[in-house]
Amino acid sequence: MNKMKLHFTFLLATGRILSFGESNFRTFSDNQGREMSAKLTQVSGDDVYIERLDGHSTKVNISLFSKEDQEFILEWDRKETLRDDAIKVRFITDVENKSGWENNGGGILRKTWKESYEIELSNESQLDLKNIRIEYLIFKFEDAMAAQKRSEGEVRYLTGKTKVPALEVRSKARTSTKKFPMLETKLAPGYRWPGGGKETSEDEMRGIWIKVFVGEILATEVSKPENLIRKESWPTSKLR
Repeated sequence: MNKMKLHFTFLLATGRILSFGESNFRTFSDNQGREMSAKLTQVSGDDVYIERLDGHSTKVNISLFSKEDQEFILEWDRKETLRDDAIKVRFITDVENKSGWENNGGGILRKTWKESYEIELSNESQLDLKNIRIEYLIFKFEDAMAAQKRSEGEVRYLTGKTKVPALEVRSKARTSTKKFPMLETKLAPGYRWPGGGKETSEDEMRGIWIKVFVGEILATEVSKPENLIRKESWPTSKLR
């Protein structure tokens, strides 16, 4: 009888109901259907490190587990890898097609452009990552013309999704959000608003919050500025 089978037989004979504090233990089966209770602590290649209910730790080969448990172990390893800061994120603001001042009549001068965020992902893990999906939430402030105060403008919640097909070990990849229209205005010389509002207005990108999924696993959440995640909530009814 090999070492792995001995562990399964021993733990089956001494099996007991798990307490609440032992809820991260799982009943595993070997390829002959025998069971044991243990928790995973590490996976390295084909080596699986487990801790038994009696506190003893050991290493076994993944091939000795049932097919279902092998799939569970590999998925557990992927999740643990992604939890350990596997993906680093950097944001780059992209501005394009910014016009000069344009006067379309009526005494209001306008500048227009489009703005987006480039998202750079770095794979810091030892695994090639595939099927990467990014959900993003952008906070765009739209200033109000003729307002008495800048605070009279409105924050728009702009959402979207983008993908990165694959990210190899220690590699980087970039993707972009949609491009959103921006506006800056000022009154031409000699003009005033009837109500005495401020003479200028300017839209502003106030930040971005992303959720990065690898398959269906939420790998990381990052925002710029960093305190957006603490100050805001991921909206549902406000999405536009």
